[in-house]
Amino acid sequence: MYAAEQTRYGVRLLIGDVRGKGMGAVASVAVLLGAFREAADEEPDLPGLARRLDRALDRDRERRDGGGEEYLEGFTTGLLAEFVHNPDDPDEVCDTLRLLNRGHPPPYLLDGGTVRTLEAAAPDVPFGMSDLGGVRTVPDEVAFPPGATLLLVTDGVTETRDREGVFYDPEVRLSGLGPVTGPQQAVDVLLRDLVTWTGGAPVADDRAVLAVSLSQR
Repeated sequence: MYAAEQTRYGVRLLIGDVRGKGMGAVASVAVLLGAFREAADEEPDLPGLARRLDRALDRDRERRDGGGEEYLEGFTTGLLAEFVHNPDDPDEVCDTLRLLNRGHPPPYLLDGGTVRTLEAAAPDVPFGMSDLGGVRTVPDEVAFPPGATLLLVTDGVTETRDREGVFYDPEVRLSGLGPVTGPQQAVDVLLRDLVTWTGGAPVADDRAVLAVSLSQR
């Protein structure tokens, strides 16, 4: 799943991967997307937004499963991103990116010919596992250069294997494929290279890819 919302606090993004398949997974996606779209414009920071998603998922699982196996084992990895908004100048191009990672593959910053993995400073548990405690991290902040592209993926990308069983590494692979000039090219280059990596073998897992850049006003 993925979503993007223009909010009073800036542009906010969500990408996630629900454990399991079938109607239970579909229901979790619907709950999380609905909660994100509502809370993204209400919560002043990403930790508050993450707590809202946790509560929405917990309530839905309790209603459907009554505390059984799905409640104990169901979870969703997710990544929240926020391009910081200047409330005094809504037309100002944002140059700061905040990230809050809840057990999800890290995003990538593509800037010209360079690719950088934006690893979380501290690990945290996925959505739906808040009862286990966890680090409850504060968001990471990184500079977002003009013309850069943010690339977010699910583990269907990072766990793609070649014929020798080696996992795909977007930072290593994309760094050798030349400068990327925008989101559409980033997605196209990534998907073509995944086909090359697997030798055209069938895809074994679902994939979601979201690429974002900021327009220059």
